[in-house]
Amino acid sequence: MFRNILLLTLTLSVLFAACSAPEDDQLSFFEEAPASPDKAMLLKLVNDARSEGGKCGKNSFAPAVALSWNDTLALVARKHSEDMAALGRLSHTGSDGSFVDDRLDRHGYRWTFYAENLLKGSATEQQAIQLWLQSEGHCANILNPNLREIGVGTSGAYWTMVLARK
Repeated sequence: MFRNILLLTLTLSVLFAACSAPEDDQLSFFEEAPASPDKAMLLKLVNDARSEGGKCGKNSFAPAVALSWNDTLALVARKHSEDMAALGRLSHTGSDGSFVDDRLDRHGYRWTFYAENLLKGSATEQQAIQLWLQSEGHCANILNPNLREIGVGTSGAYWTMVLARK
């Protein structure tokens, strides 16, 4: 029972972090993400979900091909997580006004399709993926059959997942 209450509290904290004002965000306690997340574990967890397909809110997804890890996407993700940590806020907009497409272009990734998932407060790879899969939009990004590559980066309590296709 205590574990379920703790998980619910953590889930709600993470989901509300995206909606909070920056000053509220700085006053909240969030667990630190691993400094170097385990890319093999992240890839396995994401590809396990993709191989099963599933529902994200009202949308159903058939099983999708496995993603491959891309170090450029991981670099873009890590740098964005560092930027969010420096600002103390969860945002798809970088401190320089950039969005994920700008950041991909800046690092020479020639995308045709992309998505970005953000999270604050997860201490483990398993928890991060579980929370993303419980969120309709984040889940849809993970299960989207148009995507082929993934990279994840962290800084402090911040996680960024970039999914793309060349």
